[in-house]
Amino acid sequence: MIVRGRRGKGNYAYATARIKSKKSLLLTNDNYPKLLMMDLNEIGRFMGETQYKTEMAELASKYSGVDLIELGTSRNLAHTYRSIIGFCSGDLKEIVAGYLRRWDMWNIKTILRGKYSNATVEEIQEDLVPAGTLSEEDLNALLAIDSMSEILETSARKLSIQVPADITLSLERDGNLAAVEDYLDFIYYQRLLASIDPNKKSDSQFLSFVKREIDIVNLRTLLKLKMDSMPGDKIKTYFIEGGSNELSIAELNRLAGVETFDNLVDELSKYSFYDEIKNSLERAKTTRSLNPVMVKLDKYLAKEAERFSHLYPLSVLPILDYVIRKKIEVDNIRIIARGKASGMDNEIIKKLLVI
Repeated sequence: MIVRGRRGKGNYAYATARIKSKKSLLLTNDNYPKLLMMDLNEIGRFMGETQYKTEMAELASKYSGVDLIELGTSRNLAHTYRSIIGFCSGDLKEIVAGYLRRWDMWNIKTILRGKYSNATVEEIQEDLVPAGTLSEEDLNALLAIDSMSEILETSARKLSIQVPADITLSLERDGNLAAVEDYLDFIYYQRLLASIDPNKKSDSQFLSFVKREIDIVNLRTLLKLKMDSMPGDKIKTYFIEGGSNELSIAELNRLAGVETFDNLVDELSKYSFYDEIKNSLERAKTTRSLNPVMVKLDKYLAKEAERFSHLYPLSVLPILDYVIRKKIEVDNIRIIARGKASGMDNEIIKKLLVI
């Protein structure tokens, strides 16, 4: 468990200035319609003229098309995040590093999903982002292991995590990835919250944002499981504690108990985030697809990060705003590339983008 009591005040002014410079390199919303008009080779050449040029050049001799784009963006994302940790110092460094440990959980889940679906090592590597505690060498060592339960146990030891025996057994016996993924998310947020000192001004601002992020994670879970008609008592076991008062565990449990998905949509109309997702939610009643809702929730969280960053310009929040926007950019590029590779219509691809 991470304990509070950091050493040294962070270099907030320097780090936020560096982040401002990095933010200027992000693609603008005008770039995405142009990318939609390109084929995969043209997208690769375009990226070779942007902040992705180093990774694209390094990988171009071995990869091409969608593989080059996916691996290039993943490596650039990892390099970018590690560089941010590198130029932060003191308590700021610890805050940012703690937040980016989510990538350890992401990578473990990605490897387990890949093994379960019999994906190749190269296919799994395209989605790995070694930006947390686990290095690229650590992840490659996990990829070399065949047993999913052994992968989980090995990664847990490296991260000092105690995985409950029933979760490991369920993974080994039934290939139950959902229980593992939920537990890894729970551990990540438990550790992150435990590392935050609400009595420190810099931490209290950060805590407010993390609480909102947990709200969104819980809301996603609630919507997906309610649409799948899971009983309310079962849904309650999947929520992560630590969100805001608006979506407290008690309130989430109440919402989990409503009779149907349509009833849940009606209940959500009184919450602060409802206007952001109401149209997509209403359509979901008919289409039974949550993809547009999830895109809207990503946009909402990005807006929240930007709002917090403007309120507290000399804090960790402008850095988190950039971290989130950089991830969205990479996701958007990969969505376009995958859509092109599969022959998807441009209008359908466009609806999946967070812009």
